[in-house]
Amino acid sequence: MPSDHEKSVSDYRAIAPGYDRRTRLTEALRFEAVAALGLRPGDTVLDVACGTGFCFPPILERIGAQGRLIAFDSSPELLAQARARVDGRSNVFVLEACAERADLKQGKPGAILFSYAHDILQSEAALDNLLGQAARGARVAACGSVLWPAWAFPLSFPVNAWLRARHRSYITNFENFDRPWAKLAPRLERFSVARRGPGWRYLATGRLLSSQRSAA
Repeated sequence: MPSDHEKSVSDYRAIAPGYDRRTRLTEALRFEAVAALGLRPGDTVLDVACGTGFCFPPILERIGAQGRLIAFDSSPELLAQARARVDGRSNVFVLEACAERADLKQGKPGAILFSYAHDILQSEAALDNLLGQAARGARVAACGSVLWPAWAFPLSFPVNAWLRARHRSYITNFENFDRPWAKLAPRLERFSVARRGPGWRYLATGRLLSSQRSAA
């Protein structure tokens, strides 16, 4: 099921002013996802659907001035905050683009972060485009929200209803909300996933299969 791009841009326009405050409870997981990439000085990193650039500081701290950070989002309002965070640093490239058409001219990322990017993770075209431009064996980390499993019934019923309602301003495609990593996992090797917090957050990691890269 495709995401509703226009609705997403409209939704984020409304919540952009208080986005960081509204998502503060996800900070620890997002920092953990950055750490899971095992970044080193000089790495080229792609921050998918970067939002306000919340993850920029820990990424830049690890890759140093010699590394590159490529980031994109489709929301102009969120990107305005992201650009303000980097204050014109020459090794940070912030693009306004949708994932299916983002052109990573600034380099092949050796590490890719999908931080709360559910809609993109459900788009085969987006994954083909982004992973097809990555370096061989690129390290991947994804984190976000996930429904409680069916075995947790009956408690899972109200929890999952709350999760769906809570995320209607953040995602437009609830496909695989019980397994957000479903389309990413087959594209990776050494794949692992674990639940975090009260069980409605997850962290998935792996390395890009060579077959997922474009011939270029």
